[in-house]
Amino acid sequence: MKTLITGGLVAVSLLAATPAVLAQSIDIGPGGVRLDPRTPREREIDAIRREERREELREERRDAIRDDIRRERRRREFEEDGPPPRRY
Repeated sequence: MKTLITGGLVAVSLLAATPAVLAQSIDIGPGGVRLDPRTPREREIDAIRREERREELREERRDAIRDDIRRERRRREFEEDGPPPRRY
């Protein structure tokens, strides 16, 4: 019985220690302890993806602003000149 309990405690302690062993990065800060299982290469790839996504969002915002400007110009032209002539 003692062997079974001891074996169980060893197994539980190994399972509890596994994340710390597998972690590539351990950060201790004001928010507590953070374990990062990613490799440095994976962290770099994630950073590149975040930057690419940020750039895509910037471009989408720029395009939306340009569309708003074009729409406003068309509205002003329509108000000044009236509707375009009808073509038959």
